[in-house]
Amino acid sequence: MRRLIQHRHYILIYLTMIDKLAWIAIQAKHILSTKSVSKEKYYIPGGKRESGETDAAALCREIKEELGIDLL
Repeated sequence: MRRLIQHRHYILIYLTMIDKLAWIAIQAKHILSTKSVSKEKYYIPGGKRESGETDAAALCREIKEELGIDLL
């Protein structure tokens, strides 16, 4: 979300930070990405943490939800 404040002499833009994490796998200079079902879009698997969740637990949960695999 962006908030814009205008003044006679300047414009200030405040950006809201979104805390997300992702699993980026690089092998032989290639990045693993996932193609959305029935769409032409690709994405990097990951998402947002749930309350009280560690980075590792959130990433494992997101990968399980999106790819159906367990990270070890």
